[in-house]
Amino acid sequence: MDISICASALRPAQWKATYDSLTQNSIEWELIYTGPNEPNFELPKNFIFIKSLVKPSQCYQISFNQAKGELLCWTADDCLYPPNALDNIYKFYKSFNDNKIVVAFRTIEDSRDITEVHRFIGRNPNAPRMAPFGVVNTEMFRKLGGYDRRFICGQSENDVVMRFLEIGGRVEISSVPIYVEHQKAHHASGTKFRSSWFKEDRKVLEDAWMENGQILTKRKYPVESFSEVDITSITQSQKGDW
Repeated sequence: MDISICASALRPAQWKATYDSLTQNSIEWELIYTGPNEPNFELPKNFIFIKSLVKPSQCYQISFNQAKGELLCWTADDCLYPPNALDNIYKFYKSFNDNKIVVAFRTIEDSRDITEVHRFIGRNPNAPRMAPFGVVNTEMFRKLGGYDRRFICGQSENDVVMRFLEIGGRVEISSVPIYVEHQKAHHASGTKFRSSWFKEDRKVLEDAWMENGQILTKRKYPVESFSEVDITSITQSQKGDW
């Protein structure tokens, strides 16, 4: 398996469109979603759904745990990919011959290219670049501990990127776009989700990587990885509200 595309997923009505947008690729890939809502249609062999009512960050980790790909990509279930997107991102990643690299799709959100503002601190051009739709080496991702269970809904991927930077990695932005309608359809638009994402989760991120207003290059405390015991049935650490 070349690449596993993983997400916490809520909206089965949109899944066929996402899956169909991925079919024009020659590499071997799989799509893995975890969430509370079962689809009412039969899934193809390389489309895996895991039912779970746990918090979103934990749903992501459940998907990651099932990944068989050499590379792993975190995504969302409202994304569309252009033809050969996975072929191109895989080729771009492999060109670096470095398992500490984080490769990112170019993010087109609501028809706007917002790639440049995805940094540890918003629009600060000197802050480390993040990868909202990142591609990493699966083995290295697991070696670094996966998602930290203290996160509720978001910011988890930013923490992962910082851990790759900590071991000497870097973020490389590809020319391959990914199209997403977050503000119109994504559950990030809900006030509960935004409260967890931008308050509780941001605090966890900054507690780990900031000191006296400065961004650190070394994490202040160890990662609290998710336990695989009852991972699909019991929310671990902070539950939050979403």
